[in-house]
Amino acid sequence: MKTVAIIGVGLMGGSLGIALRHILKNGSRQYEVIGIGRNIKNLKLAKDKNAVDSYSTDISAVKCADIVFICSPVDTIVDFYKKIAEVADKKTIVCDIGSIKLNVDTKIKQLQQKNKDYPVFIGCHPMCGIEQNGIEYASLDIYNNANVVITSNPKDKNTKIIAKLWKEVGCKVLFISAKEHDETVAFTSHIPHIIAFSFYKMFREKKGKNKNIENLVAGSFKSLTRVAKSSPEMWIPIFLNNKNNLKILSNELCKQIKDFVNTFGNEEKLKEILEKSIRQ
Repeated sequence: MKTVAIIGVGLMGGSLGIALRHILKNGSRQYEVIGIGRNIKNLKLAKDKNAVDSYSTDISAVKCADIVFICSPVDTIVDFYKKIAEVADKKTIVCDIGSIKLNVDTKIKQLQQKNKDYPVFIGCHPMCGIEQNGIEYASLDIYNNANVVITSNPKDKNTKIIAKLWKEVGCKVLFISAKEHDETVAFTSHIPHIIAFSFYKMFREKKGKNKNIENLVAGSFKSLTRVAKSSPEMWIPIFLNNKNNLKILSNELCKQIKDFVNTFGNEEKLKEILEKSIRQ
């Protein structure tokens, strides 16, 4: 049985722990899970939800782990890696699940070049989740049928171990460079969150002036603003670490909206845009 330490037992870390504890081979469990965090109440809830076998507020608990997953905001990943490297065995495999890859991978490679005894790092990003946050929302099936990006060399033996783990929890593994990953998720994930946050901010401003606006929202409004419930603590570091890609895409999006509005005087052009835009 392999021991997996999860730093940050919230929605994603907790769901990973639940999924790992359900993996059986010939009736035997394949992973023991240790939860590590600062909030003892949160850790106890993780234990009650069967997301972990044991827990600790001490980072040195990673000493006995074969694999460590850092499931914390992206701006904390490198610092956690350094703390892990100070106490973990050199053979320990350290992974993350962050939505930003290039900045994290680059900084950790620089640390590894300075200290050859630092453990291997496998950059990962499962493309799944919900707008809610916290261990109370963790569930067994969040990772089921989700794509997970791995930015490390697919031929490396440690990468193969982590790829196997992701497949065991139900994921489909994609090997993509950190640079391509960040450019792509800026469009598929980060820009939609910018739209949701911005639109909901606009709604709140208008709600103060229009008492009926809240009574006139329906499905399209709820769909567009669903992810505006997401945690600012998680998303601020994502936006800041992918700001160059997001600035380019934001300009493209503004142009698309402007072009759309400019067709209102030309029904044929508007029809053409809509026909190209309709989701099949």
